[in-house]
Amino acid sequence: MNAILSKFQRFPYVLLVLATFFWGTNFVFSRMLVEYMPPLQLSFIRWTIASLVFLPFVYKELRQHGPVLLKNWKVLTVMACTGVAGFNSLIYIAIQYTTSINASLVNSLAPLLIVILSVLFLKETFSRIQFIGIIVSLLGVLIVITQGSFERLLTLTFNRGDLIVLVGVFCWSVYSVVMKKYSGGLPKRPTFLVTMYIGMLGLFPFFLFERTYAPVQITELPFEVIGGVLYLAVFPSIVSFVCWNEGIIQVGPGKSSNFLHLIVLFTAAIAVLIGAEKVTITQFVGGLAILTGVILASNPEFLYKWIRRERPVEKSVSR
Repeated sequence: MNAILSKFQRFPYVLLVLATFFWGTNFVFSRMLVEYMPPLQLSFIRWTIASLVFLPFVYKELRQHGPVLLKNWKVLTVMACTGVAGFNSLIYIAIQYTTSINASLVNSLAPLLIVILSVLFLKETFSRIQFIGIIVSLLGVLIVITQGSFERLLTLTFNRGDLIVLVGVFCWSVYSVVMKKYSGGLPKRPTFLVTMYIGMLGLFPFFLFERTYAPVQITELPFEVIGGVLYLAVFPSIVSFVCWNEGIIQVGPGKSSNFLHLIVLFTAAIAVLIGAEKVTITQFVGGLAILTGVILASNPEFLYKWIRRERPVEKSVSR
């Protein structure tokens, strides 16, 4: 794992794309899994498996950095409650009460909220092109989830599921900003593992409560459901969080946040691959807008250089 991560560290934007891709699969598979396993039990079991898989890779670092982690327990608790326990559990609960269109629309507010929090608490500055990129990408998300119909956007109604997603988006935004602010003094992988444990500790009472009225026997679940839970524990949990955390540290939460729009694009693409829907012109246009916005918001320096590049001057030839 160390060798693989060290190679990808040179490409932080690739890490952000990988993180959002696996989170896109999380939206697709979790929607199917909550039909067999209640949301809080799914979240707790997912993180339990993830912590067991991740522990052997981090055990030595965990012992080495124990005093530093203990000293920053308040920060780790905030990160665990918002990023590990909060966001995913709230999303799993929300999709029981709201449509995927509404949930995607509310979730797309995350980049804008992260930018606002970054400006307020991290004193980050953003160029006009970056703000334009965020708006373009947000418009792309709206095109995808409304299928290009303005009337469909106007008829959207917000129920308690939408409000739960909004709380989850706020949790994720806080997590991203806190991660950037305190990442310099905390070891990366041990920090993530400890937040898993703290998040699981916070989820445990809710896990027990949910089991009192909706118990699930794992041994009685279909094989594909067990496989889906294992997938969520490894890829959208460990791989996505490691990639996202490293990307935020190198790029910053403001630029990184716009990559969250790719979740909608990847979710739609995966739905097409499994035969749930067909590709439409609005999905293509919306996806193109999302990618354009990501490029504008994440790498404005490249655009500046491209616009202002010096063109070679043709020398006049005397006759």
